[in-house]
Amino acid sequence: MDFLGIGVLELLVILLIAVVVLGPAGTVKGARSIGRMLGEVRRSMTDLSKAVEAEERELENSINRPEPVDRRGPEEPGPPR
Repeated sequence: MDFLGIGVLELLVILLIAVVVLGPAGTVKGARSIGRMLGEVRRSMTDLSKAVEAEERELENSINRPEPVDRRGPEEPGPPR
């Protein structure tokens, strides 16, 4: 298993150091904080991705939609556009 370039043994060493330095309660609290932060980052990335896709669709629609052409001559009256 390889998680972010960290193998299982390296991950266990990091967890052991965290438990020794922070204590069991601090390790759990830190893991919760990291989990919340990662959840917020994931939600933000999803929102950003949706916003970019919406702008992309809007841009494609505006490019593909032809401009309206005024076919009246200069002397023909009509409502202004």
